[in-house]
Amino acid sequence: MTNTETYRGLTMQKLGLLAISASLILMPATLSAQDWQHYVDEEELFAINMPGEPEITETLYASEYGGNLPTKIYSLNVDEADYRITVVNYGTDEQAYVRVDDHTDEDFPWLYDVRGSIAYAAHNIRERGGDITFDAWHHIEMVEGHQLQITHLDNSRTYAGIYLYEDEGRLYIVEAKVSAGGLPQGLFQQSLSFLDQQGERVRYILYPDGSQEKRTNLEPY
Repeated sequence: MTNTETYRGLTMQKLGLLAISASLILMPATLSAQDWQHYVDEEELFAINMPGEPEITETLYASEYGGNLPTKIYSLNVDEADYRITVVNYGTDEQAYVRVDDHTDEDFPWLYDVRGSIAYAAHNIRERGGDITFDAWHHIEMVEGHQLQITHLDNSRTYAGIYLYEDEGRLYIVEAKVSAGGLPQGLFQQSLSFLDQQGERVRYILYPDGSQEKRTNLEPY
């Protein structure tokens, strides 16, 4: 065997070892990525990417103007990260509200609650404490909302998105909390999609005069 052939053999052997090493390095990330799934709930009119099947809890949500609204919480914990989606049904009638002391016949607490639902949910998240590093208006498919990022005293971080699907009376509060040094979770909340009653993905077009157009002839979610 010539020196050239020996060199080529060693080179190919090194390349093979490098390929095996690279595959071993990438394998955990690939397996981890495969755990994520596109979770769909047509009854509550949303779809989102989640790292597993969530546990669903039904409860009541105490709204700003005295409402006790039917709510579902979807939650799971994976790799020291807590994922949660809270879906509040504002589509109920005024009978879902308790009478407050300063209520008059001219008041419309259901309307106030819906209009202020994003701000109120954001306020509640801020009240948990921590250093707010991001706090701004946001939208998904022109369904308007708000995003927050908070660093807590133990250096864990919360990534939150709040969106009001007003046509269907649903408020979505999407949160991920990761331990100190955990991977950012902004993509979790931004993977949210909204569905119509037929299960089709919805997008709104916003025009300069403030009017909106609802579109459903989109690619499947």
